[in-house]
Amino acid sequence: MSSEFITPEPQDFVNALGVEPNISGDTQRTLKLSDVIGEDVTFSYDAVGGSVRVAWRAASGGDLISIYREGATLLRIIEDDDGTRLLIEFRTRDTVGELRVQVFPELSISESQLLS
Repeated sequence: MSSEFITPEPQDFVNALGVEPNISGDTQRTLKLSDVIGEDVTFSYDAVGGSVRVAWRAASGGDLISIYREGATLLRIIEDDDGTRLLIEFRTRDTVGELRVQVFPELSISESQLLS
């Protein structure tokens, strides 16, 4: 199931999170959130391939969380009274879901996924 993956402009990440996405590979962009939150968190997305990955590593180097999802359709930056977060919606032939990365005021990562 293929659909367009809508993403913010790179400057929107700078304005909301204080970090600029680095280009890695042909179509992938990577945000090193550790630059602004002090935790080893990397968020990357491929606008052409429709995929996202978030990795949160412990100080010892082991993964605390490592999530990879395909079928991404929308990446939004949400800023409100609750803080600043990334919301990623995805849809595949079999599933629909959301991945949420709360950046400010405190880091949290959650997701929901349902069979479609």
